[in-house]
Order: sequence, then structure tokens, then C-alpha cells
Amino acid sequence: MNTSRPSLVIAGATGFIGSYLVKAAVSAGYHVTRLVRSLPPETPLHCTDVVWEPSAHKVDETVMAGATGVICLNGAPLIGKAWTKSYKKLLWDSRIDSVQTLVEGIRRLSDEERPECFISGSAIGFYESDSGDLVLNEGMPSGTGFLADLCSSWESCAQRCEDEAGVRTVMIRTGLVMGADGGMLGILQHLYRAGLGGPLSDGSAWMSTISLIDHVRAILYAVVHPVLHGPINAVCPQPVRNQEWNALLARHLHRPAVIRIPLKPLSWLFPHAIGETIMASQRVVPVALLDAGFTFTAPTVTDIFCQALPQR
Repeated sequence: MNTSRPSLVIAGATGFIGSYLVKAAVSAGYHVTRLVRSLPPETPLHCTDVVWEPSAHKVDETVMAGATGVICLNGAPLIGKAWTKSYKKLLWDSRIDSVQTLVEGIRRLSDEERPECFISGSAIGFYESDSGDLVLNEGMPSGTGFLADLCSSWESCAQRCEDEAGVRTVMIRTGLVMGADGGMLGILQHLYRAGLGGPLSDGSAWMSTISLIDHVRAILYAVVHPVLHGPINAVCPQPVRNQEWNALLARHLHRPAVIRIPLKPLSWLFPHAIGETIMASQRVVPVALLDAGFTFTAPTVTDIFCQALPQR
């Protein structure tokens, strides 16, 4: 391992967010240890791959010794598959097992060896899925439903790292991450480019989004700013209703977007509990990040579209 660089240990390093996080971390001067299920054919420069088995609670804790931070983004995708009983179990177990495994590994290290911080994924699904016009900051209570229960348990597991191991812990409550190659925008942009876009249902739902670049920047900011601990909302400062989001995307792509998309076709595009994800109405604001001095490169939805979908 290149010991001349500060180190990060990242679980979930090959997904939509994790793969970009690895690149950004390396560019920022870190050596990254990627926790993987099996060794890939190639390992990027300034990275090391280490196999772990979260379902069996197996990890070599020594890979986390002396790390600047341990980041856990591991978990089966919330968007893209039907939330059957078996898939709900996978959504739950993949997150809880991963966090528990890392926290247990950190606890096995001596006080001197433990990482400086532990960053765990979470989601704005922690809040009530239909919160009306209520502005949701990090101090608001958890909601009801499967996703809120999952996020609450997920965060409770992560908090053990601070309570039991004395390691500063941050839970990233992720909003709708906007990037060209994944997530909601990765799917919907093709409909809009074909002139088939439009408001989702009646267009009244609040959307709390963040660019992929700012989301990764927020994670790395949390690593080096001790003032941040506990839950932080990873969303841009200006949530908008879906009707406005739709109009702004259509304007950005220079395409019409007047076809109102009813719930049934939405369930074909996003075969999961859309009421708790895509169609959730949550007006979330990033109070903790702003109070800590974080600046967004894409503070508005217009900025997010310009960043994620550059004009051709």
C-alpha cells in the first residue's frame, strides 16, 4: 500500500455513487482500499482491493487500521427492482449486515488504530414519504413505512460506531442523486430526449435532489470536517416540485415535456414502491452541510442539469 497518502476504506465502491467516489478520492490525494466480494481483473491506480463477506460478518479489520475514514455505501439498489418480500429482505440485510460488519471490525481495533471517522449511507426515505410543505431538516423524526424503518435501523447500527468505539460517525441521508449514468435521471433522460417526458402524476410532489458530483464532495467533506457528525441531508439547498423539475429538464434538453405520466406507467419504469421513492413528496434541506460551511457546485436544479447533462 502507498503509505505516503492518507487512506480511505470504501465499501460499495463499484456502484453508481461509489465508483465516482473512488475516482474523486484518488484525485484528492487518498489511497483507497475497496472492499469487494471478489477480486476484479484490474485495480485502479492508488487503490487496493480486499475481499470481505458482510453476509457472514467477515472483514479483515487491519485494513481499517489508521484510516482517515471508513465509508460504507454498500446495499442492494433501491431503484430498479420490484420490492418483493425476498427483495425487501435483501435491501435490509445488505445494508444492516455491511454496517454491522464494519462496526464490529472497528471495535476489534485498539483505540490508537481506529479510523478517524465512519461514514454510513442512509436516505431521505428516513422521513415521512408525504410530508406536504413541511421543511425537513436533520432534526425531524423518522416516518412510517418500510424505507423509513430501514433507514432508522441502518442509522442506529452506524451510530454504534460512535457510541461503542468512540469514532466520529456521520450518516448521509441521500436524496435523489442526479447523474447521466444512473439513478432516476439516468432512466428518465431518454424519455425526455424522445419528447415523451412530462410531470409525474399531478406534478405536485416535492423533489429533493443533488448532483452526483456534490454528493461525493459532501461525503469527502464530512471525512475532514469534525464538526459534522450524526445525520446530514445530502440534497441541494433548493428543492422543487416535480412540475418545475419537469419544466426545467425539458428546457435544458430543448424538448417538449407535456405528457403527464400516470402512476401505472411509472410502476413499469420503476418497479418498486414508488410512493416511498420516486413519488415521495419530501421538502428536504441540507442544514447541517450549510452550517458546516459546505458550498454546492450545483445549488439549484438548473445547475444540476447543466452539470449532469452537458449540452451536446
